[in-house]
Amino acid sequence: MQWLLDNPVYLWLVVVIIAVIFEAVTYALVSVWFVGGGLVAMLSALLGISMFAQVLVFLIFSVMFLVMARPLIKKKQQTNVRTNVDSYIGKVGIVTKESTSFTPGQGKVGGQIWTIASVDASPLYMGEEFIVESVSGVKLIVKKIEREGM
Repeated sequence: MQWLLDNPVYLWLVVVIIAVIFEAVTYALVSVWFVGGGLVAMLSALLGISMFAQVLVFLIFSVMFLVMARPLIKKKQQTNVRTNVDSYIGKVGIVTKESTSFTPGQGKVGGQIWTIASVDASPLYMGEEFIVESVSGVKLIVKKIEREGM
């Protein structure tokens, strides 16, 4: 242990390696900031800066990397993951079981029978065509297609 304190470059290398291993095991972006801070602290050790200053550099740069990366990670985590059911949005279907404002109906879209509900709670009658507006759980939210002359 004394050897590591006498050779701070290797001490920071150990810190970086431990942070990399911990990050690889957790895969949750909890220690990646310490990798950057450890590398900068290692550079400061190579320049012969005191141990107190090296620890200070490590802490400052680790926090700085965390603050800089947090908005990017948060933005990445908020992206919506599109699924196969999202491909039904915009498709036309036909009502196979009537729907009222109180009870959902059924409709056929893309060869599949789905539970449907009207976007504006208006009734949907058997044989009417609709367009899928959105998906809510396992239910398609639809809008009746108004035909001219009807």
